[in-house]
Amino acid sequence: MNPDCIEFNRVTFALPTQAFKITAYISAEERLPAVTEFVLRLLHTCGRVSLIGLRDYFGFSDAEALSVIESMERMGQIKLDEDYLALSDEFAARFEASPDECPWVAKLKKRTDTVSFDLLAFTNLRRTQSIFPTDNWIKLNPSADVVGGSVDRAKRAYRENFTEIEREHARNRGQERERSYGVHSIENVHANRPSFIPITVGFGVDRKGGLVTVLPEEFESGANFSLVTEFRDRINEELERSPATDNAFVETFLDKFQLDFLRKYVIGNNLDIRAFAQDMAHGLSSPSGVYPLFGSLGSKTNREFIALQINEARKGGKRVPKHLSSLMWQAPNYEFWGRGEEFKAAVEIFTKALKSGGSGDDLHVMDYAQERQEVSVRSKYANTGLVELHLAQPDILSAATWTESLELMLYPGQFTVAMIHAQLENCPGVRYSFGVLSTKGAHLRLVHQHLLERGREQRYGGRWPPKKPAAPIKQAKSLADACTFLAFSDWG
Repeated sequence: MNPDCIEFNRVTFALPTQAFKITAYISAEERLPAVTEFVLRLLHTCGRVSLIGLRDYFGFSDAEALSVIESMERMGQIKLDEDYLALSDEFAARFEASPDECPWVAKLKKRTDTVSFDLLAFTNLRRTQSIFPTDNWIKLNPSADVVGGSVDRAKRAYRENFTEIEREHARNRGQERERSYGVHSIENVHANRPSFIPITVGFGVDRKGGLVTVLPEEFESGANFSLVTEFRDRINEELERSPATDNAFVETFLDKFQLDFLRKYVIGNNLDIRAFAQDMAHGLSSPSGVYPLFGSLGSKTNREFIALQINEARKGGKRVPKHLSSLMWQAPNYEFWGRGEEFKAAVEIFTKALKSGGSGDDLHVMDYAQERQEVSVRSKYANTGLVELHLAQPDILSAATWTESLELMLYPGQFTVAMIHAQLENCPGVRYSFGVLSTKGAHLRLVHQHLLERGREQRYGGRWPPKKPAAPIKQAKSLADACTFLAFSDWG
């Protein structure tokens, strides 16, 4: 990890892979059986050996010595001159050409390997753990021509990567008596079902405020250079598909939530990320009951801080009663939000905190979905542990799109989180977030009203559990009807 990088988000991308069972003939050399090799090496050292000398040296009986000599003479390995043995001309030449004074014998060997290739650069992958793919990952799907021609590509890749494949598999075979020199011919290729490998990528900024894409060390150092390059290119392509924004709503966000203490970090419509993050690390001064936040709410620091607020509210204290409620979390309208292991970890820790106290409280997430797109949006939350998902239709009027850049969280009557997602300068599709966790009544009222407005009847798309229930769900008319824990007074 680059120590100069300030990370603000992590996204799990899915690398497409495919395993192939390949049967081929390999050009190889092998050493001869031990007894045969020792006889040949003796003759190579001594030049000529008598029949009696050979018998006595190895402790053979007359019958055993005769059997060995006849077999080797028949194979053209030795020649018999009266009562003396010597190497045949062919094997004498083999000893001369051998780098280790062993008589290697050329052959074609049939072998079957199961190898995996990525479907971006078609490089050989080392042993990978089989993980069931989930739609929560951003899948870097290969093009149709790659999928259609995968068998031919696998043949070519097997030939080109055979040395590496051979080195990996050598430990499981008796390689000390065999040397392989390449693929002579490929007899059959069976393609298994394509799959994916999750790779979690960090996004941050360097000292100059430029984008830094952080790949896992084991992937960046262990994968083929061409794969790493292609993987980065595909990530950039995915990011560029996300619509660009001018960040004009940053000023609106600061005005609506009266966050004047953050204004000194905003230059134009862009946050001075380094200055803000560094001051937070040293204890940024903020109004009472307001705590500045930066980056993904799923990051370890943020999720643990929020979970602490939930636990504190639920356990109560001296002169402070327990406050039990569910938690509402509104996602921003951003394709790369909540995609990966950090979100899954946040769902787990928030859900665990909300189960303390013995009530039926839970984590509720509200996301955006156009009409008839609900199923695809729901699938993004598969295997994240989320149970309660609500959908709302995005605003049509462009003037209202600033609210879709908001990420909100509300624990009724106790605390709220308000984050704005702004585009990193000159990086379409890349967004960082900053904002506050607040216990101030004004902020709780503002977020509460926004959630109710977002989930009113004309916009509310219904409850869509990520794990599809066996029976149809009777849909509520609005978010307020579906989430009765939101029915509380804004005035304490």
